[in-house]
Amino acid sequence: MSSESSMVSILDEASTLSQHRPTPKHEFKSRDITSFIFLHDNVHIVSGSRDGTIRKWDCDTGLLIGEPWESKGGSTYVFALSPDGKTISCGRNNGSVQLWNTDGEMREDIWTGHTLWMSALSWSPSGGHIASGSGIGPILIRKAGNGEVEHELGSTERWSGLNGVDSLAYSHSGDRIASGHSETIYIWNSNTGELLVGPIEDPGSRVSSVVWSLDDSKLYSASDKFAHVFDSTSGTELHRFEHDHRIYSVALSPKHNVLACVGYDGVAQLWDTQSHQPLGQPFRQKARKELHCVSFSPDGRYLAYSGRDEKITLWMVKDIAPELPSPPPSCLEVDATNLFTEEGRDDVYDDFFRVQPVFSHKQEHSC
Repeated sequence: MSSESSMVSILDEASTLSQHRPTPKHEFKSRDITSFIFLHDNVHIVSGSRDGTIRKWDCDTGLLIGEPWESKGGSTYVFALSPDGKTISCGRNNGSVQLWNTDGEMREDIWTGHTLWMSALSWSPSGGHIASGSGIGPILIRKAGNGEVEHELGSTERWSGLNGVDSLAYSHSGDRIASGHSETIYIWNSNTGELLVGPIEDPGSRVSSVVWSLDDSKLYSASDKFAHVFDSTSGTELHRFEHDHRIYSVALSPKHNVLACVGYDGVAQLWDTQSHQPLGQPFRQKARKELHCVSFSPDGRYLAYSGRDEKITLWMVKDIAPELPSPPPSCLEVDATNLFTEEGRDDVYDDFFRVQPVFSHKQEHSC
Protein backbone atom coordinates (compact mmCIF):
# COMPACT_ATOMS: atom_id res chain seq x y z
CA MET A 1 0.00 0.00 0.00
CA SER A 2 1.11 3.56 -0.63
CA SER A 3 2.42 5.63 2.28
CA GLU A 4 1.03 8.82 0.75
CA SER A 5 -1.95 9.79 -1.32
CA SER A 6 -3.65 12.83 -2.84
CA MET A 7 -7.36 13.45 -3.13
CA VAL A 8 -9.51 16.06 -4.82
CA SER A 9 -13.25 16.41 -4.23
CA ILE A 10 -14.49 17.01 -7.73
CA LEU A 11 -18.09 16.96 -6.50
CA ASP A 12 -17.60 19.91 -4.16
CA GLU A 13 -20.25 22.10 -5.77
CA ALA A 14 -19.58 25.18 -3.67
CA SER A 15 -15.94 25.22 -4.68
CA THR A 16 -16.76 24.43 -8.30
CA LEU A 17 -19.29 27.20 -8.68
CA SER A 18 -16.89 29.75 -7.20
CA GLN A 19 -14.31 29.05 -9.89
CA HIS A 20 -14.26 30.19 -13.47
CA ARG A 21 -14.93 27.33 -15.87
CA PRO A 22 -12.78 27.25 -19.00
CA THR A 23 -14.48 26.90 -22.37
CA PRO A 24 -13.56 24.10 -24.79
CA LYS A 25 -12.00 25.15 -28.07
CA HIS A 26 -14.03 22.66 -30.13
CA GLU A 27 -16.36 19.70 -29.85
CA PHE A 28 -16.12 17.04 -32.55
CA LYS A 29 -19.52 15.35 -32.61
CA SER A 30 -20.06 11.86 -33.98
CA ARG A 31 -22.12 8.92 -32.82
CA ASP A 32 -20.54 6.15 -30.74
CA ILE A 33 -16.93 7.38 -30.67
CA THR A 34 -14.78 4.57 -29.31
CA SER A 35 -11.22 5.86 -29.74
CA PHE A 36 -9.13 8.79 -30.98
CA ILE A 37 -5.55 9.85 -31.50
CA PHE A 38 -3.66 13.10 -32.15
CA LEU A 39 -1.50 13.16 -35.25
CA HIS A 40 2.06 14.45 -35.04
CA ASP A 41 1.23 17.68 -36.86
CA ASN A 42 -0.61 18.88 -33.71
CA VAL A 43 -3.49 19.95 -35.95
CA HIS A 44 -5.48 16.79 -36.62
CA ILE A 45 -7.31 14.14 -34.60
CA VAL A 46 -8.39 10.79 -36.00
CA SER A 47 -11.34 9.06 -34.30
CA GLY A 48 -12.92 5.61 -34.48
CA SER A 49 -16.55 4.62 -33.99
CA ARG A 50 -18.65 1.65 -33.03
CA ASP A 51 -20.02 1.50 -36.59
CA GLY A 52 -16.47 0.89 -37.83
CA THR A 53 -15.91 4.23 -39.56
CA ILE A 54 -12.88 6.44 -38.99
CA ARG A 55 -12.94 10.25 -39.15
CA LYS A 56 -10.30 12.96 -39.37
CA TRP A 57 -10.85 16.29 -37.61
CA ASP A 58 -9.16 19.70 -37.79
CA CYS A 59 -8.23 21.13 -34.38
CA ASP A 60 -7.94 24.66 -35.78
CA THR A 61 -11.33 24.84 -37.47
CA GLY A 62 -13.25 22.17 -35.56
CA LEU A 63 -14.44 20.67 -38.85
CA LEU A 64 -14.55 17.15 -40.24
CA ILE A 65 -12.08 16.62 -43.08
CA GLY A 66 -13.51 14.75 -46.04
CA GLU A 67 -15.71 11.67 -45.82
CA PRO A 68 -15.47 8.96 -43.14
CA TRP A 69 -13.00 6.16 -43.85
CA GLU A 70 -14.73 2.80 -44.17
CA SER A 71 -13.64 -0.84 -44.03
CA LYS A 72 -14.76 -4.19 -42.65
CA GLY A 73 -13.92 -5.68 -39.28
CA GLY A 74 -16.51 -4.16 -36.98
CA SER A 75 -16.10 -1.46 -34.35
CA THR A 76 -12.82 0.41 -34.11
CA TYR A 77 -11.63 0.04 -30.54
CA VAL A 78 -8.03 1.25 -30.40
CA PHE A 79 -5.39 3.18 -32.37
CA ALA A 80 -1.61 3.49 -32.27
CA LEU A 81 0.43 5.93 -34.35
CA SER A 82 3.79 5.05 -35.90
CA PRO A 83 6.83 6.98 -34.63
CA ASP A 84 7.21 8.77 -37.98
CA GLY A 85 3.57 9.86 -37.77
CA LYS A 86 2.69 8.39 -41.17
CA THR A 87 0.83 5.19 -40.29
CA ILE A 88 -2.10 4.47 -37.99
CA SER A 89 -2.60 0.95 -36.68
CA CYS A 90 -6.24 0.21 -35.93
CA GLY A 91 -7.63 -2.58 -33.73
CA ARG A 92 -11.07 -3.94 -34.60
CA ASN A 93 -13.88 -5.81 -32.90
CA ASN A 94 -13.06 -9.00 -34.83
CA GLY A 95 -9.51 -9.07 -33.40
CA SER A 96 -7.82 -7.82 -36.57
CA VAL A 97 -5.24 -5.06 -36.97
CA GLN A 98 -5.40 -2.74 -39.99
CA LEU A 99 -2.85 -0.17 -41.13
CA TRP A 100 -3.90 3.20 -42.60
CA ASN A 101 -2.05 6.25 -43.78
CA THR A 102 -3.16 9.61 -42.38
CA ASP A 103 -5.11 10.41 -45.57
CA GLY A 104 -7.46 7.48 -45.13
CA GLU A 105 -5.90 4.85 -47.39
CA MET A 106 -5.73 1.33 -45.92
CA ARG A 107 -3.02 -1.23 -46.62
CA GLU A 108 -4.29 -4.42 -48.18
CA ASP A 109 -2.77 -6.79 -45.62
CA ILE A 110 -4.88 -7.25 -42.49
CA TRP A 111 -3.31 -8.96 -39.48
CA THR A 112 -5.18 -11.62 -37.56
CA GLY A 113 -4.25 -13.73 -34.55
CA HIS A 114 -6.53 -12.53 -31.75
CA THR A 115 -9.79 -14.40 -31.21
CA LEU A 116 -11.70 -11.57 -29.49
CA TRP A 117 -11.95 -7.79 -29.69
CA MET A 118 -8.76 -5.72 -29.82
CA SER A 119 -8.30 -3.95 -26.49
CA ALA A 120 -4.79 -2.46 -26.69
CA LEU A 121 -2.11 -1.43 -29.21
CA SER A 122 1.32 0.15 -28.78
CA TRP A 123 3.99 0.93 -31.38
CA SER A 124 7.65 0.51 -30.46
CA PRO A 125 9.69 3.74 -30.38
CA SER A 126 11.96 2.41 -33.16
CA GLY A 127 8.93 1.84 -35.38
CA GLY A 128 9.94 -1.76 -35.98
CA HIS A 129 7.29 -3.53 -33.90
CA ILE A 130 3.66 -3.30 -32.81
CA ALA A 131 2.34 -4.89 -29.62
CA SER A 132 -1.32 -5.88 -29.46
CA GLY A 133 -3.62 -7.28 -26.79
CA SER A 134 -7.11 -8.69 -26.76
CA GLY A 135 -9.89 -9.69 -24.39
CA ILE A 136 -8.31 -13.14 -24.21
CA GLY A 137 -5.06 -14.73 -25.26
CA PRO A 138 -1.43 -13.56 -25.27
CA ILE A 139 0.10 -10.21 -26.12
CA LEU A 140 1.49 -10.39 -29.66
CA ILE A 141 4.64 -8.51 -30.69
CA ARG A 142 4.78 -8.28 -34.49
CA LYS A 143 7.14 -6.89 -37.06
CA ALA A 144 5.56 -3.65 -38.25
CA GLY A 145 6.59 -4.32 -41.83
CA ASN A 146 4.76 -7.58 -42.44
CA GLY A 147 2.86 -8.47 -39.26
CA GLU A 148 4.99 -11.51 -38.48
CA VAL A 149 4.67 -12.48 -34.79
CA GLU A 150 8.05 -12.47 -33.03
CA HIS A 151 6.94 -12.98 -29.43
CA GLU A 152 3.84 -14.04 -27.54
CA LEU A 153 3.89 -12.55 -24.04
CA GLY A 154 2.05 -14.53 -21.43
CA SER A 155 1.53 -17.55 -23.66
CA THR A 156 2.91 -19.92 -20.98
CA GLU A 157 1.00 -21.30 -17.99
CA ARG A 158 1.27 -17.87 -16.39
CA TRP A 159 -1.23 -16.58 -18.93
CA SER A 160 -4.18 -18.25 -17.19
CA GLY A 161 -3.98 -15.63 -14.46
CA LEU A 162 -3.88 -12.59 -16.76
CA ASN A 163 -7.52 -12.69 -17.87
CA GLY A 164 -7.03 -10.68 -21.02
CA VAL A 165 -5.26 -7.40 -21.74
CA ASP A 166 -6.82 -4.05 -20.85
CA SER A 167 -3.89 -1.73 -21.65
CA LEU A 168 -0.39 -1.74 -23.18
CA ALA A 169 2.49 0.72 -23.40
CA TYR A 170 6.05 0.54 -24.71
CA SER A 171 8.64 2.33 -22.58
CA HIS A 172 10.42 5.31 -24.15
CA SER A 173 13.62 3.28 -24.41
CA GLY A 174 11.68 0.58 -26.24
CA ASP A 175 13.16 -2.30 -24.23
CA ARG A 176 10.09 -2.85 -22.00
CA ILE A 177 6.34 -3.20 -22.35
CA ALA A 178 3.85 -2.65 -19.55
CA SER A 179 0.53 -4.49 -19.66
CA GLY A 180 -2.55 -3.87 -17.52
CA HIS A 181 -4.98 -6.63 -16.62
CA SER A 182 -7.56 -7.46 -13.98
CA GLU A 183 -6.04 -6.24 -10.69
CA THR A 184 -2.47 -6.69 -11.97
CA ILE A 185 0.29 -5.06 -14.01
CA TYR A 186 3.20 -6.83 -15.72
CA ILE A 187 6.40 -5.41 -17.21
CA TRP A 188 8.04 -7.45 -19.97
CA ASN A 189 11.30 -7.43 -21.88
CA SER A 190 10.10 -6.46 -25.34
CA ASN A 191 13.11 -8.05 -27.06
CA THR A 192 12.95 -11.49 -25.45
CA GLY A 193 9.41 -11.72 -24.09
CA GLU A 194 10.76 -12.39 -20.59
CA LEU A 195 8.71 -11.23 -17.61
CA LEU A 196 10.76 -8.61 -15.73
CA VAL A 197 8.43 -7.26 -13.05
CA GLY A 198 5.16 -8.58 -11.75
CA PRO A 199 2.60 -9.32 -11.05
CA ILE A 200 2.33 -5.83 -9.58
CA GLU A 201 -0.78 -6.03 -7.44
CA ASP A 202 -3.11 -3.16 -8.29
CA PRO A 203 -6.04 -2.83 -5.87
CA GLY A 204 -8.41 -1.82 -8.65
CA SER A 205 -10.75 -4.17 -10.47
CA ARG A 206 -9.05 -3.67 -13.84
CA VAL A 207 -6.09 -1.62 -15.02
CA SER A 208 -7.65 0.25 -17.92
CA SER A 209 -4.71 2.56 -18.72
CA VAL A 210 -0.92 2.55 -18.28
CA VAL A 211 1.63 5.24 -19.18
CA TRP A 212 5.40 5.56 -18.59
CA SER A 213 7.05 8.63 -17.10
CA LEU A 214 9.30 10.45 -19.54
CA ASP A 215 12.44 8.92 -17.97
CA ASP A 216 10.86 5.42 -17.73
CA SER A 217 11.49 5.30 -13.99
CA LYS A 218 7.80 5.30 -13.09
CA LEU A 219 4.62 3.72 -14.40
CA TYR A 220 1.23 5.38 -14.00
CA SER A 221 -1.99 3.38 -14.10
CA ALA A 222 -5.75 3.92 -13.88
CA SER A 223 -7.96 1.61 -11.82
CA ASP A 224 -11.04 2.27 -9.70
CA LYS A 225 -10.79 5.73 -8.07
CA PHE A 226 -7.02 5.95 -8.29
CA ALA A 227 -4.18 6.90 -10.57
CA HIS A 228 -1.34 4.83 -9.14
CA VAL A 229 2.37 5.55 -9.50
CA PHE A 230 4.74 2.57 -9.40
CA ASP A 231 8.52 2.24 -9.46
CA SER A 232 9.05 0.54 -12.83
CA THR A 233 12.05 -1.48 -11.61
CA SER A 234 10.74 -2.87 -8.32
CA GLY A 235 6.97 -2.52 -8.80
CA THR A 236 6.67 -0.66 -5.50
CA GLU A 237 3.76 1.78 -5.27
CA LEU A 238 5.11 5.30 -4.78
CA HIS A 239 1.93 7.37 -4.74
CA ARG A 240 -1.75 7.36 -5.60
CA PHE A 241 -3.98 10.20 -6.82
CA GLU A 242 -7.48 9.72 -5.48
CA HIS A 243 -10.75 10.84 -7.13
CA ASP A 244 -14.39 10.74 -6.16
CA HIS A 245 -15.25 8.24 -8.87
CA ARG A 246 -13.66 5.55 -10.99
CA ILE A 247 -11.15 6.74 -13.55
CA TYR A 248 -10.65 5.00 -16.89
CA SER A 249 -7.77 6.79 -18.58
CA VAL A 250 -4.58 8.67 -17.70
CA ALA A 251 -2.13 10.66 -19.83
CA LEU A 252 1.09 12.57 -19.14
CA SER A 253 1.85 15.90 -20.75
CA PRO A 254 4.90 15.71 -23.04
CA LYS A 255 5.89 19.25 -22.02
CA HIS A 256 4.95 19.66 -18.33
CA ASN A 257 4.93 17.62 -15.13
CA VAL A 258 1.19 17.13 -15.50
CA LEU A 259 -1.00 14.04 -15.24
CA ALA A 260 -4.53 14.08 -16.71
CA CYS A 261 -7.20 11.70 -15.39
CA VAL A 262 -10.77 11.15 -16.66
CA GLY A 263 -13.52 8.76 -15.72
CA TYR A 264 -16.98 8.09 -14.35
CA ASP A 265 -19.47 10.94 -13.78
CA GLY A 266 -17.40 13.17 -16.05
CA VAL A 267 -14.36 13.22 -13.76
CA ALA A 268 -11.62 15.31 -15.42
CA GLN A 269 -8.65 16.46 -13.36
CA LEU A 270 -5.08 17.64 -13.87
CA TRP A 271 -2.39 16.89 -11.28
CA ASP A 272 1.13 18.18 -10.68
CA THR A 273 3.24 15.01 -10.70
CA GLN A 274 5.91 16.57 -8.47
CA SER A 275 3.83 18.29 -5.78
CA HIS A 276 0.93 15.81 -6.14
CA GLN A 277 -1.50 18.72 -5.98
CA PRO A 278 -4.49 19.31 -8.32
CA LEU A 279 -3.90 21.82 -11.10
CA GLY A 280 -6.06 24.27 -12.99
CA GLN A 281 -9.76 24.90 -13.20
CA PRO A 282 -12.58 22.32 -13.28
CA PHE A 283 -13.10 21.08 -16.81
CA ARG A 284 -15.49 18.20 -16.35
CA GLN A 285 -18.55 17.97 -18.55
CA LYS A 286 -21.74 19.61 -17.41
CA ALA A 287 -23.71 16.50 -18.42
CA ARG A 288 -21.30 14.34 -16.39
CA LYS A 289 -21.20 11.55 -18.92
CA GLU A 290 -18.55 8.88 -18.45
CA LEU A 291 -15.19 9.76 -20.00
CA HIS A 292 -13.08 6.85 -21.22
CA CYS A 293 -10.17 8.46 -23.05
CA VAL A 294 -7.82 11.40 -22.50
CA SER A 295 -4.70 12.58 -24.30
CA PHE A 296 -2.40 15.53 -24.90
CA SER A 297 -1.29 16.70 -28.31
CA PRO A 298 2.42 16.07 -29.00
CA ASP A 299 3.27 19.74 -28.50
CA GLY A 300 1.41 19.88 -25.18
CA ARG A 301 -0.93 22.71 -26.23
CA TYR A 302 -4.12 20.67 -26.51
CA LEU A 303 -5.90 18.17 -24.32
CA ALA A 304 -8.86 16.13 -25.51
CA TYR A 305 -11.22 13.61 -23.97
CA SER A 306 -14.19 11.53 -25.07
CA GLY A 307 -16.69 9.04 -23.68
CA ARG A 308 -20.41 8.40 -23.62
CA ASP A 309 -21.33 11.89 -24.81
CA GLU A 310 -20.79 11.08 -28.51
CA LYS A 311 -18.15 13.73 -29.03
CA ILE A 312 -14.48 14.57 -28.56
CA THR A 313 -13.99 17.70 -26.48
CA LEU A 314 -10.84 19.69 -27.30
CA TRP A 315 -9.30 22.06 -24.74
CA MET A 316 -6.39 24.47 -24.72
CA VAL A 317 -4.22 23.40 -21.78
CA LYS A 318 -3.46 27.06 -20.99
CA ASP A 319 -7.19 27.69 -20.50
CA ILE A 320 -7.49 24.83 -17.99
CA ALA A 321 -4.25 25.58 -16.13
CA PRO A 322 -3.09 29.13 -16.89
CA GLU A 323 -0.38 28.83 -14.23
CA LEU A 324 1.57 26.46 -16.48
CA PRO A 325 4.27 28.02 -18.70
CA SER A 326 3.69 27.95 -22.43
CA PRO A 327 5.25 24.85 -24.03
CA PRO A 328 8.49 25.50 -25.93
CA PRO A 329 8.42 24.96 -29.71
CA SER A 330 8.09 21.28 -30.56
CA CYS A 331 10.86 19.50 -32.42
CA LEU A 332 8.15 18.73 -34.94
CA GLU A 333 7.93 22.44 -35.66
CA VAL A 334 11.71 22.91 -35.82
CA ASP A 335 12.87 20.01 -37.98
CA ALA A 336 10.48 17.57 -39.56
CA THR A 337 13.07 15.87 -41.76
CA ASN A 338 15.02 13.71 -39.29
CA LEU A 339 12.59 12.57 -36.64
CA PHE A 340 12.09 9.44 -34.57
CA THR A 341 14.99 7.44 -35.93
CA GLU A 342 16.15 6.05 -32.58
CA GLU A 343 14.46 4.07 -29.81
CA GLY A 344 12.67 6.36 -27.42
CA ARG A 345 12.07 9.20 -29.87
CA ASP A 346 8.42 8.75 -30.76
CA ASP A 347 5.17 10.05 -29.35
CA VAL A 348 4.69 7.83 -26.32
CA TYR A 349 0.96 8.34 -26.10
CA ASP A 350 0.08 6.03 -28.97
CA ASP A 351 -1.90 3.68 -26.76
CA PHE A 352 -3.45 6.30 -24.48
CA PHE A 353 -5.49 8.19 -27.06
CA ARG A 354 -8.28 5.70 -26.95
CA VAL A 355 -11.44 4.90 -25.16
CA GLN A 356 -10.70 2.33 -22.52
CA PRO A 357 -13.20 -0.50 -23.17
CA VAL A 358 -15.75 -1.08 -20.44
CA PHE A 359 -16.99 -4.62 -20.89
CA SER A 360 -19.75 -6.28 -18.99
CA HIS A 361 -17.16 -9.02 -18.45
CA LYS A 362 -17.95 -10.71 -21.75
CA GLN A 363 -17.84 -9.23 -25.22
CA GLU A 364 -19.93 -6.11 -24.76
CA HIS A 365 -17.87 -2.96 -25.30
CA SER A 366 -19.22 0.24 -23.81
CA CYS A 367 -17.98 3.77 -24.29
